[in-house]
Amino acid sequence: MAIDIGQFVQTFFEESLEGLDVMEAGLLALPPGAADMDQINTIFRAVHSIKGGSGTFGFHDLTAFAHVMETLLDRMRQGQMPVTSDAVNTLLESVDCLREMLVAARAGAAIDEERV
Repeated sequence: MAIDIGQFVQTFFEESLEGLDVMEAGLLALPPGAADMDQINTIFRAVHSIKGGSGTFGFHDLTAFAHVMETLLDRMRQGQMPVTSDAVNTLLESVDCLREMLVAARAGAAIDEERV
């Protein structure tokens, strides 16, 4: 009995796009200066899931990009990097970029390397 991996890939894309919505909402609700650990952990888990799924399905550009986001969020979780408006804005821009990467990968199109 063969397993159709395509259905799992489509589920990955759907769940990843939902995860990006969670990340965006969490970042918009994250007040600069205060480390809201619950909010940071929620955002971290979403990007961690995207990183893991993209690695599983061989979307290496997505994995690498998500890893950088995950690293920044982990630094916030560890208190090594403050939650500033610049950091939040950079992460919001990263969410937009990751969304574009996911849409391109889903369509089988090339990822805009310059944007990344």
